[in-house]
Amino acid sequence: MDNDKYGIGYWPKTLFTGLADVATQVEWGGEVSFDPEAKNIPEMGNGRTPLYDTKSSSYILHVTVVDEARHNVNPTNTEKFKTCQELYGVADAGYQGDYFGRLILFGGPASN
Repeated sequence: MDNDKYGIGYWPKTLFTGLADVATQVEWGGEVSFDPEAKNIPEMGNGRTPLYDTKSSSYILHVTVVDEARHNVNPTNTEKFKTCQELYGVADAGYQGDYFGRLILFGGPASN
């Protein structure tokens, strides 16, 4: 893994003035869109069903929320929403130590 880590998904309150003072939920994820009649189903991540293994699964690490005091908060009471359960997979591995932090693995289609 590259040691040059950088944050993505940062939205300053100057861009979202309606959320400048409070938000009650956050979301992260991905989307794959395709015609159900198509013969070729697009891949998500590396195209493999996610396992609890960062060597063979696509993943997002250090998933966190920053609170109003600028402290990192480990998300709790999370819910998983998935509309193509038979094709794609998402696995929330939870907190995996300082190196990975909270780890989310994803991929598919599941037929591989």
